[in-house]
Amino acid sequence: MLCLFGKSLLSVSLLLPFACMAASGSWSDSHSGVNLQNRGVAATSPPLRAPANSVVTQSAGHTITSISWRIQFLTAQPAGIQFKLCTESNDCAYLEGAVGETRAFYGKPAQSTFFLTYFVQGKGALYPPLRVVSNQLMVNYQ
Repeated sequence: MLCLFGKSLLSVSLLLPFACMAASGSWSDSHSGVNLQNRGVAATSPPLRAPANSVVTQSAGHTITSISWRIQFLTAQPAGIQFKLCTESNDCAYLEGAVGETRAFYGKPAQSTFFLTYFVQGKGALYPPLRVVSNQLMVNYQ
């Protein structure tokens, strides 16, 4: 019996890391972007959120480890452009560039809804207007 117990204990100890890994995951969302025609005016993306049938929306307790983003433009990025990623509760982080990763939301609820906000410094019309083709967000959680 001790041998069988030893094998069971060994099996459990070998599977334990996989059980911990199963609690980790990610969700992603993407939407078409915004059109911005004037400097000095902010534009906000549609909400980016976990799918309704995902693990994070079905059970509480999952927290963010990191967030990756990718923003695609139809036109060139104008000088002075700023990107900001915010939650519904207005926790925000400025993003460096159109592609990257941040840990600014580490420990926040993984089912949070996010918005990307665009702003171009200055005044007057943008020519050509800023056209964001796609906002993509991937939230990694544990």
